[in-house]
Amino acid sequence: MVSQDIQQRREQYLQIMHDHGTKPREQIIESVRETQAKLLDIFSSTSDEQASRKPADDEWSLHELALHTVFTERLIAKLIHHAARGTAPPAEDLEGAGLGMMPKTDSRTYREVIDDLRRVNEDLLDAVRGLPEEPDMEMKPPHPFFGPLNCLEWTGFQRVHDTDHIQHAEKILAATRA
Repeated sequence: MVSQDIQQRREQYLQIMHDHGTKPREQIIESVRETQAKLLDIFSSTSDEQASRKPADDEWSLHELALHTVFTERLIAKLIHHAARGTAPPAEDLEGAGLGMMPKTDSRTYREVIDDLRRVNEDLLDAVRGLPEEPDMEMKPPHPFFGPLNCLEWTGFQRVHDTDHIQHAEKILAATRA
């Protein structure tokens, strides 16, 4: 059973995603860029040593959160691109998709992950810039928690996702400061 708090937050997030999908393209880009920059700033200003610390054994380090962020944002950029054209991404692009998704193995350093995040941030913004004049709004790839989302609603999800991870990153840092 989903708690009332989580259900209310889900409804708020769905409203943000829906509203995001009605904005002009430049507003969408600026909105997403804003949360991307905030999260990237947190990641970039953290040392490799600090980023490897976990608040608890069963929780993510900042390095792991960054890996998750890169992994999901790359997928979302592909979903936006393909859904806007009425197609599904190739199956291999969806491998590992789901709540809390994380690459199976990734031995990159924290700095390499952050550099990749910069590229992935731009790729997502490029996907929005490259939307067709009249994007397909009927194609709605499903999110495991929020349900079917059209290409513009996926841009709103990216903003929500980054906002959640800004808070998550701040909690990790607060709990692991030495």
